[in-house]
This record gives sequence, structure tokens and C-alpha cells, in this order.
Amino acid sequence: MARHLPPLDTVRVSFDLPCDVASAGAARRLVVQRCRGAGVGEDELETLELLVSEVVTNAVLHGRSDVHLELAVHGRRVGVRVADDNSRRPRVQKNDAGALDGRGLAILDVVARRWGVDDAPVGKVVWFELDV
Repeated sequence: MARHLPPLDTVRVSFDLPCDVASAGAARRLVVQRCRGAGVGEDELETLELLVSEVVTNAVLHGRSDVHLELAVHGRRVGVRVADDNSRRPRVQKNDAGALDGRGLAILDVVARRWGVDDAPVGKVVWFELDV
């Protein structure tokens, strides 16, 4: 039996975050708050928290700049775009069980509906979409 879910409330919001590892926590809280208000379920919120944390943390640690995050909720899809000032593109790392980091994009690759990296006038934008 097919489940017919009501459309989510449309949300479009963007905010700037400082180049600080604490920005990942702030981004998670803001995104979860807005998505919960739009009707996103708790299971999807946990996944969204994980993905937002990964892309914002990568932007801060590797982009070494302030971060601009855009969130869009439309229909049954959530889209997140995270921009930083570093034009170096991230790469999915080889699976190394002993590595302490380098798994963020691999997680994104498995969990997100789709994701990518776009060049920006200054830096890059890492984005993903999640069906909710």
C-alpha cells in the first residue's frame, strides 16, 4: 500500500556562520528547528543533522573561511547548500577503517538522494538533497 504524505511547508532560509568548529552545532540546530517546523519527521531530522554537520565541518576545517548555508524545503525534499571561500574541491576518501576522519563525503554519497560540488565566484558550494 502506497503511503501518501502531505507536502511539507515550503521553507527558504540562509545564514552565515563564522569559521569556527562550533558553527557545525549552530547549523544543526538552525536546520533542525526550521525543518521540524516545516513538518520533517524525527528520523529524517537525525539524518539531516548528520549531513549538515559533515558539510559545515568540512567547510570550516578545509575551506578555512566563514560559511554560508542555504536551506530549502519544498514538497518532500530538503536541499542544503554550504559555501566557503576555498576553491579546492573535496574528494571522497578511500575506505580506511583506521582513519580518524575523511568519511564525511562517503556518508553523503550513501545517504543523500544526490549531492555535488559547484564552483562559485569565490570558492565552492557543496550541496545535497534528501527525500523526507
